[in-house]
Amino acid sequence: MRKPVPQKAIEWKDARRIKHARSGRPSRVPSQYQGHFSWEKYLKETGTIAAPSSYFRQSLTPPLNEFKAGMKLEAQDPRNTTSTCIATVVGLTGSRLRLRLDGSDNKNDFWRLVDSSEIQPIGNCEKNGGMLQPPLGFRLNASSWPMFLLKTLNGAEMAPSRIFHKEPPAPEQNSFQVGMKLEAVDRKNPHFICPATVGALRGVEVLVTFDGWRGAFDYYCRYDSRDIFPVGWCTLTGDNLQPPGTKVCLLIISAHTGLSHVPPKTDKLLIVQHIVGLVTGALKEMPVVQSLCDSDRAASSAAEAMVGGEKKRREEKEREEQRRGRVIEKDKAGGEGESEDSCADDHTFLTFVRAREEIDGKALLLLRSDMMMKYMGLKLGPALKLTFHIDKLKRA
Repeated sequence: MRKPVPQKAIEWKDARRIKHARSGRPSRVPSQYQGHFSWEKYLKETGTIAAPSSYFRQSLTPPLNEFKAGMKLEAQDPRNTTSTCIATVVGLTGSRLRLRLDGSDNKNDFWRLVDSSEIQPIGNCEKNGGMLQPPLGFRLNASSWPMFLLKTLNGAEMAPSRIFHKEPPAPEQNSFQVGMKLEAVDRKNPHFICPATVGALRGVEVLVTFDGWRGAFDYYCRYDSRDIFPVGWCTLTGDNLQPPGTKVCLLIISAHTGLSHVPPKTDKLLIVQHIVGLVTGALKEMPVVQSLCDSDRAASSAAEAMVGGEKKRREEKEREEQRRGRVIEKDKAGGEGESEDSCADDHTFLTFVRAREEIDGKALLLLRSDMMMKYMGLKLGPALKLTFHIDKLKRA
């Protein structure tokens, strides 16, 4: 049997070589964060505070990562958490492991902390009366799983029990507040840990918003999630913390707008409105902007005058239509003695309308419901209603 080839541990130490899966190109690190990202400087610039370490379900002292690429262990299938499978360590960074379920492919790799309760040494499942299962999407026939398992474990390097760590307890309650800073796993690119902000609270859930990136990467998670870390976690573990993105972050201007004084549980929309109000108020104090505001008011007055003139023209048009209605009634009275047979058929009617270019009093009296539906595109209901009123005019 061929032994698995140990894969080189994944390292992300050189920021210039980092590739963001968001764009497929090397990331453009903002100039102020080139070389080394400093949380102390960043918190001072943004006027924000870091969430205390006691709010997280993480060890106060990060656990030591003694795993090696190629080691075997037992892990829960992330796509079917009721199954325990055999996994191989294919990469590591800081206190995290990149795992691949044996019998699966590299498209379903996932990351776990070395003190996660979802990973255990080989033999733990059997000791607790369980049975190892093939991963979801097992590439071979299910009946071949026992033989595949035997071949996979034969001669493989098992991760020793001593390098596994006990999972830390969860905090008693959700103590996070909106605006607090933390470090979080980007779930769309789980090999990245990025600076993030608590964007909102929803019961036991926290909205993780990534600084400098659009909201497409934000997500809700439980307050005791293992995917969020206190500020400075990556520095302690030796993992690589990605710098903030290049997009504008609302909280960055908080130090200049007083956003830090907004109550912690304020809704996101109210925060935006607060910023807009403060910025608008500051701008109006500037002479140039004040003159622009005056010009804007003048333009508004001109627009109101234009709207008033349009309303006046509309009223005159309505009065003109009313006068035309009275002329139609007079034409109807004058045309009573004329023969209706001369233009009763459709062809005569259309010729009459085409010559006059409008439906006058005489043509109105010749309208029938079928003509309205055929030539004017009216539906049956409106056509019958018009016919009723025309008949009333004829009887008058």
